[in-house]
Amino acid sequence: MTTFAKLASVALISGLAMLSGAAGASADQPAAYHVKPLKGITFAVGSKRAVGYYTSDDHACRLTLLLSDAYSGDEKSFSEPVRVNLTIAEGASGSVDALDGSAVFRCAKGAGSLTMQLVQKIAYNASAK
Repeated sequence: MTTFAKLASVALISGLAMLSGAAGASADQPAAYHVKPLKGITFAVGSKRAVGYYTSDDHACRLTLLLSDAYSGDEKSFSEPVRVNLTIAEGASGSVDALDGSAVFRCAKGAGSLTMQLVQKIAYNASAK
């Protein structure tokens, strides 16, 4: 079994468990999800679907995600998944962007947890006056 196949199977199996510990959110601020090391995450970013996990190493969060288009049942329109690796220093943040949304990740002090926040992008159209 190749490394990619192993990673994909671990991520997909782990991704079945939804993020736990959702924080309360107001209408202005989307919910933030707190993830522990090696716990699976799964979410949608715009039209993309993602599964992954993170590890804690050298005071950094090392995030691994597999991104793919949502499966529509038509194998001809299905694209190959893409693996994304992000290293986020403790106290810093990073993001994964799609055309119509973003996932923002923040690594806690000591890399003991990772906070994920989904942000929907809405196009702004200024009306002519």
